[in-house]
Amino acid sequence: MSADTEMERKICDFLRRNGKSNALDIAKELKLDKRTVNKHLYDLEKSNQLFKTDEVPPIWDFIEKKSELKLTPKPERTSQMTTEEKQVEDLLRSGGLKASDIAKDLGLPRKTINKQLYSMEEKGKVKKCIKLWRLNDESSDDSFSQNSSSSCPSDQGLVSVSGLSHSFDVIAELGQGGYGCVYKVKHKYDGKIYAVKRVILTRKADSEVKALARLDHPNIVRYITCWPGSDDWTSDQESNQVFNKPGSLSDVVTFERSGSGDNDDDQDDVTSRMESLGVTESASAAEPPENNGTDGLDSSNHSRTYLFIQMEFCMGGTLTNWIKARNLKEKQRITVEIHQVFYEIITGVEYIHANKLIHRDLKPDNILFGADGKVKIGDFGLVAAQSDQNGDPMERSNKGTQIYMSPEQKNKKNYDEKTDIFPLGLVWFEMIWKISTLSERVKLWPDLRDRRFPKGFSDSYQTESKFIMKMLSYSPEDRPHAKDTKETLEKFFSLHQNMLSQKTV
Repeated sequence: MSADTEMERKICDFLRRNGKSNALDIAKELKLDKRTVNKHLYDLEKSNQLFKTDEVPPIWDFIEKKSELKLTPKPERTSQMTTEEKQVEDLLRSGGLKASDIAKDLGLPRKTINKQLYSMEEKGKVKKCIKLWRLNDESSDDSFSQNSSSSCPSDQGLVSVSGLSHSFDVIAELGQGGYGCVYKVKHKYDGKIYAVKRVILTRKADSEVKALARLDHPNIVRYITCWPGSDDWTSDQESNQVFNKPGSLSDVVTFERSGSGDNDDDQDDVTSRMESLGVTESASAAEPPENNGTDGLDSSNHSRTYLFIQMEFCMGGTLTNWIKARNLKEKQRITVEIHQVFYEIITGVEYIHANKLIHRDLKPDNILFGADGKVKIGDFGLVAAQSDQNGDPMERSNKGTQIYMSPEQKNKKNYDEKTDIFPLGLVWFEMIWKISTLSERVKLWPDLRDRRFPKGFSDSYQTESKFIMKMLSYSPEDRPHAKDTKETLEKFFSLHQNMLSQKTV
């Protein structure tokens, strides 16, 4: 009996025992990835063994019971929100969080928070990815349908990821979401550690890899190569079907995070809220993937075509963790080091803009550090050209990370590279000002976006506050260019690229 046949037999046995069920219930009972269960359900439907209802998510049962199935109308969602739900939602606006972190900040038992989170999940308000909870309305890229299957395999498949097992040993999953999965891998032949991002092959994925391939800068995550793959990728041609940047793998310098994988708590700290290299939360996989010609779906067997993007592995972690560590360890902020790190960030952004690109998703999670402490800007999943081929403005989607998006990126279809300056103002503030709790952050953030600083900030950081104020201007015309900001740093803080040798904490 083939593996597929055995899987379909198990699904049918489950439905005989339990009656009509959705894909999630089946996946939980059989301890399988929901995406895999969906694939086999649709195969069984195609062979006229099962049918599904029009509900979302669909209910499955045997075809002979179709006339017996009575659908219960789904209750209308209420717009009212309990106090507890509102508190949880406010905290999650700052990004993905563990249930334990939410419980600690709200001063409630973990059991109570878990119950609340799962209740909100049933209402479609939140979703869980790995160990983090996120709001279900967080913006994601247009190239990924809200009804598409998850682009990531389950944790159970880490040791054998399709498209990777031929040339790499998968060490850990660093993050996953609507844009894809990022894995820490070890090359079987050169023995080096890399990061490999796995995304559904779309026009957006094509744009991302082309942008990475043309960017060659010390403060940009280094692209190495890419190759296509699918759910059933088993061919030995994997190592040959690449769109390779000139240069061999042996010439690439990469870095390994020390101790990674030996301690789960350390690994959680490193990967917590990690969206670096383009990962955000994906939509539910309960619906069948739509074949619109752009999402990499092979309609003949319900498999997807993926693009694997191999990059250098940044062992220094993210700026999110850098900020968190400084907040925990320091009483007095060392502004010189902050200026040095921010100088490298703005230098990388200047280079991106000089190449006529807009990043569109700058935030601490997407800024990493190499082994020597050098800044590495990642996540080019939303990268866009500054203008069309004729040099004219382009209409753009209003996508990005809500709490860091500039006003025009949220509200307008046309905007230029200065949209990247607004989030950099927020990032610079975060690096300087200690934010002790999530609730403090939630209260502070709306004021900060409106250029209202907390008491004491402007007095303690007079020069920085003036520059950040300009970067947070509502009108992009009033914000400085990245190049101007870099020159300002050099002038007022005596900084220069050749002088920087900071290490992360």
